Amino acid sequence: MTQYLTLLPLLVWLGYLALAGWLWASRRPPFQDLPATRLKLEHSLLGLLLLLHAPLAFTPLISLAPHFGAREALGMLTWIAVLIYWTAAFLIKLEGLQVILLPVATVSLGASLLMPAGHPTPWLSAPLMQAHFAIAMLAYGFFAVAAGLAILMRLADRQLHHPGRGLLSQLPPLLALERLLFSTLALGFVLLTATLVTGTVFSEALFHKAVTFNHKTLFSLAAWLVFAALLWGRQTRGWRGRIAVNWTLTGFTLLLLAYIGSRFVMDALLQH
Repeated sequence: MTQYLTLLPLLVWLGYLALAGWLWASRRPPFQDLPATRLKLEHSLLGLLLLLHAPLAFTPLISLAPHFGAREALGMLTWIAVLIYWTAAFLIKLEGLQVILLPVATVSLGASLLMPAGHPTPWLSAPLMQAHFAIAMLAYGFFAVAAGLAILMRLADRQLHHPGRGLLSQLPPLLALERLLFSTLALGFVLLTATLVTGTVFSEALFHKAVTFNHKTLFSLAAWLVFAALLWGRQTRGWRGRIAVNWTLTGFTLLLLAYIGSRFVMDALLQH
């Protein structure tokens, strides 16, 4: 069992790498519509990868000595983002998104494997903090998918000016991507709001002190303000296009700095 868990990170990473390579190879010119059986096979293979990835994502939290840091956060964020896409693909046609998602997942998971293990987190054994943590990671996952959609929107906008170029010709329509982006942002914003509220309440209940305004809190609040302003602008000013893309990527960058970035500095650079 120990040997399996030791090899599991490498096996999962190689699985993502192989599937990403297969997706890109199958979508080289001349472009043709892929049969439904091929798409179902790709979807099934991705589901198998998610099953293999799940122990890697959750073992640090449920082990006898729970630990969590930049390595574990990036690995879990990758798993949640891919899971959200995999689940949504049952309901919505997302052809084109996996061509971006799988290479990014491969890179982010590979980067996490190069980082040191995180710090001890005995507080995660408390049910209140487990709820807070689950909400926070779901929020991260939805915003990661939103960031991927924002990148696709930028590529689709470029495709309008340069039709028929490479993989860009396989992207969904720009308006469909935009609707999906704001739906994803709305879900992520609700979860992020719940994360900030529960973080304050649970900190008082468990640690008998209010949340301190450290770098993590400040970056999280800044991200919340960015997403709040974007959703408000969408409703009242009709913001879309490049404004939506830039604000989404800015907000997601702030979220990454809030925890993963700060923990990378503490765990990997300062070894604190």
